[in-house]
Amino acid sequence: MTKNEMVQIMAVIAAAYPRFYDKQTEADKLAALRLWYRHFEYVDYDVMLQAVDAVISKNKFPPSIAEIYEKLNIVLGMYDMAETEAWSCVRKIIQGNQTDYQRQFDLLPPIIQDTLGSADKLKEWSEFNDMAIDVIISNEFQQAFSAEIERRKRLMELPDKHREYLKRQQKYICTKRLKSAV
Repeated sequence: MTKNEMVQIMAVIAAAYPRFYDKQTEADKLAALRLWYRHFEYVDYDVMLQAVDAVISKNKFPPSIAEIYEKLNIVLGMYDMAETEAWSCVRKIIQGNQTDYQRQFDLLPPIIQDTLGSADKLKEWSEFNDMAIDVIISNEFQQAFSAEIERRKRLMELPDKHREYLKRQQKYICTKRLKSAV
């Protein structure tokens, strides 16, 4: 999103809550604009507008940055899948007598891919009996899926620059581990 688009977003919020914003000084407005832009510069304007519209349609008071993040998560559809729905996708693959686990893995939503880690997990789980799959593996996956949702929520709350730093660090650590394992 550009700074001008962020100005438009802030204008929508100000128009929705005129009593709150009519007493702000230009310095207050500029400080708010800088803060909000720092948090949401990576968000597409149309997605941000949807999130803001959703929040202002329900709130009697101006939204906080945290409320917008929560609504962005919903608008972006990152957390609209329940653990049981995600497990159902995985269960079909591991019980379906598949041979090309990598292709099946690649078709899964990214959040499920991140929960599993690799297609090897699908192959490994397919070798268990039905009772183990339904009791142990189901529980293990659903707990990991819930943890992945929480991890993504926490990451979404960070400014873009911090997320990029964490990705670089994770890549560095993984590369270092691979070298030491060889």
